[in-house]
Amino acid sequence: MFCHRCQRPQHQYGSIEYHLNSFQLCFLLMDELKSTSHQHPTLFTYPANATLKVILSQHKFIRSAVKHFSTRKISIESTIAHFEVDGKVVDENTLFSSVDNVPTLTLVLPSPGIKLSFHKTRDVSPDPVMLAKHRQHMDQRLPTNNGHRIKAHKIHRYPNSSLDLLFDTLDGQLTYIFRYLRSHIGEIHPFTTYAVQQYMDNDKEKKKWEQWETGIYKMVGDADGTIHIAVASDWGAGTIESALVASAMMNGLDKTAQQQQATPNLPHYSIHLGDIYYVGLKEEVEHCCLGVKPHWSEQGVFWPIGKNGSFAIPGNHELYSRGYGYWDHFLPRLGLFDPTDLTKPIHCQKASYWLLENDNWRVIGLDTGYDSYSVITIDKFPIKLPHQLMDWLQNVVCLSPTMTDKRGLLFFSHHQVISAWGHEPHSNFPEQLASLLPPGRVVLYMWGHEHRLSFYEKQAIHRDGKTLTMYGRCIGNSGFPTLVTKLPSKARETKLLYYDDRLFSIASKNAFINMALGFNGFVSMKFVKPKEEFNKTSLYLSYKSLGLKADGQLTDENPVELVREEWGVDSNGNVLLIKLQPVNKELTENVHVGNEDDQPLTLLGSLQALESSYCTTL
Repeated sequence: MFCHRCQRPQHQYGSIEYHLNSFQLCFLLMDELKSTSHQHPTLFTYPANATLKVILSQHKFIRSAVKHFSTRKISIESTIAHFEVDGKVVDENTLFSSVDNVPTLTLVLPSPGIKLSFHKTRDVSPDPVMLAKHRQHMDQRLPTNNGHRIKAHKIHRYPNSSLDLLFDTLDGQLTYIFRYLRSHIGEIHPFTTYAVQQYMDNDKEKKKWEQWETGIYKMVGDADGTIHIAVASDWGAGTIESALVASAMMNGLDKTAQQQQATPNLPHYSIHLGDIYYVGLKEEVEHCCLGVKPHWSEQGVFWPIGKNGSFAIPGNHELYSRGYGYWDHFLPRLGLFDPTDLTKPIHCQKASYWLLENDNWRVIGLDTGYDSYSVITIDKFPIKLPHQLMDWLQNVVCLSPTMTDKRGLLFFSHHQVISAWGHEPHSNFPEQLASLLPPGRVVLYMWGHEHRLSFYEKQAIHRDGKTLTMYGRCIGNSGFPTLVTKLPSKARETKLLYYDDRLFSIASKNAFINMALGFNGFVSMKFVKPKEEFNKTSLYLSYKSLGLKADGQLTDENPVELVREEWGVDSNGNVLLIKLQPVNKELTENVHVGNEDDQPLTLLGSLQALESSYCTTL
């Protein structure tokens, strides 16, 4: 498989890609200095009713427009510009949304003499001829027989192909799912709980409360208190990308064989935020997570185990087969480990939710997958936290509006709280969480489900009279192919800060014309003892992706670092973003102009900041 960097298929030379809806007006601008990699791509968003004058008032937009046009460096003599239609100047008080024929609109920059047109954003449409050709023999490549395949004509290296995963799910084709219906029909797996929930109110029980399994585990790390955790989401694809990400998470460990014992450079823990493909059957868990070799491939894929433990929460795909693969075959292989023997846990994970903690942080894994079980309306109904999980949060973890625990709260779930791309599920769990927290308590929240990497500004989510105040991070880019899409439709509403839109294409006779894929990656977390009790850094996050070698092969060697963050906790338990540093200059920055409430967003890591390697401190 030969890969090479590519542009957005929607990109047009001399034209600006835009998106307009009732929420926002946005423009994507990027340098043209290189043909396949663009430094400082910027998404400018405006209110949907923005005038041409408002657009031109943003000098940064004008400077970026000059760079967007040119394949060479041009000195910017002036930021004066205007709009024309058919060679006639348009009144600057005209609404952009009122322009009848946007393709005839031109942005004119007299100095240095540049004219730019506009084209509407769009999704990538696969070539129908190539699609039909690819699907001719898909039956031989999809695990359509209860997780198995008919005898394959070709032995593949890994259980699944990235293109098969993508092509079969693209545009809702889902060829495989109808043959899996028999795995979906029947009773869902019982929702398991911790023993303490069953006995804490039983007066006849003689054991002390703390002697029961609680699902709360103290993190164990180095002697100085440093704890390393590797986090992935939507990883269980059984592809070469999944295998490479697993190796990168373990700092280059050979993951073609079962881990035997910990090596010095392993993280202390590994965490998966859900989704094992196609539908989380026992056989798919074995092939895509436990390294079992299927007959049609050279090897299976191993989920990476941290030296002291590994935990997972379920996504929606595990529940498409009623959860039996996840609960009965994956969880028994996860939990707490002895570093001298990573072949089996010394204490296996008992439930689909858990808490890891140290003196400064509580890391809570939430199960949003269990309530996403459905046959017909996949992901189209409200998702809520099971009542047993809510009971555990209230009575075991002791979350409440009057809680006195001032440690920082980091929540994990599979499903997203917000989405700049408008993919937010109908969900009730944000208000459920808000009901358990002190008013205004700021938390850090990380999720998957969307196969991308994106960063959101701190914001308050208001639903049903409840408010969840959080910083949001989507990290669902770990295994499933990340497909290029049209511009985010709700970037402004959701206060999107950055997202990764670096792309590559695959040279293959079966690949789609204009197909562009994003890079898969993961998150490295490092907990440290702060220099002072409050307001100082106690958590470092590094967001990384696979790289692309000169020979066109994806690689886990020296993962590409995209963003660094530092987090702390104040005296009231509020999470503080101390520093956000975009490391990679190809990360797409969002600039939100003319906020309706006149409260500017915290624009972190501007273009100038990147150029000077300066880290914006809040």
